[in-house]
Amino acid sequence: MKTIKLGVKGKMTAVFVAMGLLLSLSVGYAVYSISYRQVEERYTELALSAARAASALVNGDSVEGYLQNGADGEYEAAYALLTELKGVFGLSYLYVVRPDTEVNNCVYIFDILSEGGDAALIAGLGEESGEDEVYGIVLDTYLTGRATEGAVVTNSEYGWLASAYAPVYTAGGAITAVVGADISMDRILREITLQTVRLLLLTLGIVLVFLAVLLLLIHRQILRPVVRLSRHMEGFSSEDGQLRAFGVPRTGDELQTMAESFNRMAGDIRLYMKNLAAVTADRERIATELNVATQIQASMLPGIFPAFPERSEFDLYASMQPAKEVGGDFYDFFFIDENTLALVMADVSGKGIPAALFMVIAKTLIKNNAQSGKSPREVFETVNNLLCEGNEAGMFVTAFMGYLDIPTGRLDFVNAGHNPPLLRSGGQFGWLTSKVGFVLAGMEDMRYTPHETTLVPGGELFLYTDGVTEAVNRENSLFSDPRLLETANRLVSDGSGGLSLQDFTVSVKREIDRFAEGAEQADDITMLVLRYKGTGAIP
Repeated sequence: MKTIKLGVKGKMTAVFVAMGLLLSLSVGYAVYSISYRQVEERYTELALSAARAASALVNGDSVEGYLQNGADGEYEAAYALLTELKGVFGLSYLYVVRPDTEVNNCVYIFDILSEGGDAALIAGLGEESGEDEVYGIVLDTYLTGRATEGAVVTNSEYGWLASAYAPVYTAGGAITAVVGADISMDRILREITLQTVRLLLLTLGIVLVFLAVLLLLIHRQILRPVVRLSRHMEGFSSEDGQLRAFGVPRTGDELQTMAESFNRMAGDIRLYMKNLAAVTADRERIATELNVATQIQASMLPGIFPAFPERSEFDLYASMQPAKEVGGDFYDFFFIDENTLALVMADVSGKGIPAALFMVIAKTLIKNNAQSGKSPREVFETVNNLLCEGNEAGMFVTAFMGYLDIPTGRLDFVNAGHNPPLLRSGGQFGWLTSKVGFVLAGMEDMRYTPHETTLVPGGELFLYTDGVTEAVNRENSLFSDPRLLETANRLVSDGSGGLSLQDFTVSVKREIDRFAEGAEQADDITMLVLRYKGTGAIP
C-alpha cells in the first residue's frame, strides 16, 4: 500500500482545518451551553406564566363543590378556557390537583385533554394520581403558596417534561388546589439544537474564511519561499557535489536568515567536499603505505616453521597479531653459535607506527649485540643506553631474552620489566620467577640481573606479551595471569604431548577470543613456545 506523504503546505492546511474544526466545536459547545440556559429559562418562565394564568381561570371556591358534586356548567366553562390556554402556551399537559396527605397522592380536579392528545393519559375529575414523583413539590406549593422558581424536570410515562406549579386561591385567600403546567423537553431541546446549529454554522463559516485568508497569507509569505528553498536543495547531487547559491529573499526575517545560512552552508559543503577528496586520497595513500608497512614488519619477524628443521634437539613456534595495522610487539630467535639459541620476546610501549618504528630499532640492536658475543645481561645494558639516546618521545620496551645451551638445556636469561614466562618441567606449567629489571630505554646505565634455569627433555617454555593477560571482555574484565596458567595446564591435561606447538598457541588465542566475546582487541597479542627435546632426540 502506497504511503501518502504530505508536504509543508498540505500539513499546514491539515493543521488549520483541524484547528478550525476544534475551534468550531468549542464554540458550538459554548453556544449550546448558553442556549440551553437561555431556552430553559425562557420555557421555565413560560410554564410558570401558564400555571399562574390557569390558576386565575379556576374558581377556587368551587373546587370543593366539583369534587363533591361533580362537573357543572361552571366546570365546563373553566375546562374550555383551560383548554384554550393550553393551546396558546403550547403545553403538553395542564392540570389542577389537590394533594391528599392521607395517601401521599394527588386528586385531579382538571386534567385538560387537547385535540390530538392521548386520552389514556388524562385523568378524570376526582381520580387520584398514579405517580408520586412530583407529590412533594405539589404539597409544598399547596402548603406554602410558593410557586416553583424553576422548572421541575421529570421523565415518566407522560414523557420528558419541564413542569411549573402555582397555587389556586379561594376568595378568602385560602389555597384550595395547585395548577401544574408541563412543557415537553423535546420541544425545548429542538429549539436549543436549532439555535446551536445556526450559530455553529455561522461561526464555522467565519472561522473557515478567517483560516483561508490566514493560510493564503502564510503560503505567500512563508510556505512559498520554504518550498522554493526545499526544491533548490533537492538539486544537490552527491556525485558531482554541485550546490548552487539560493536567491535570498529580502524579507528581513527568519526566512532571509535561513536562505543566507543555506548559502553559507553550500559554500562550506563545497569546501568540505574538496577537502574530503584530498583527505580521501591521503587516506588511501596512507592505507597503502600501512599495508606495505604491515608486510615489512611481518617479514622482519621469523615466520617460517619449522624454523630449524635440521635441528632435532628442540622445536618452536611463534605468532603475532597486532591490534592495528602495525604493532610494537616482536619476538626473535637466532643462533649465537652452533650450540646456543637466543630467544627474545619484547613489547614496545604504545601502538601503531611509532611503536613499530621503535620496535625495528630495538629488535635490530638486540640481535646485533647478541651476535657480537655479549651475554643477555650485557646485551640489555648496552641496548638500554643506546635506546635512551634521543628518546624524546619517552618510549620504552619490556623484554625477555634467554640463551639456551642446546646440549645441556641450561637457559641463561634476563628480564627487563616483561611478563614472567611459563615453564613446564614436568606435567604442569608454572611461573618462571626471577628478579625483574627495569624496562629498556627507561633510564640510562641500568644494571640487569642474570638468571638461569634448566629445561629437561620434554620441557616447554612459553613466552608472551601483556596483550594475552590484559585482553578484556565486554565487562572490561582482564583475561589475567591465573586464567592464562589455567588455560595452559588444561591444554596440557587435554593432551599437550599430542598437540603441535602451533596448535597450542592457536588454542590459547581461541580461548582469549572466547573470553573477549567480540570485544575489540586493545593490544598486540604475541606468543612464542619452545619445546626442548634434548641431545638424545632422533632427527
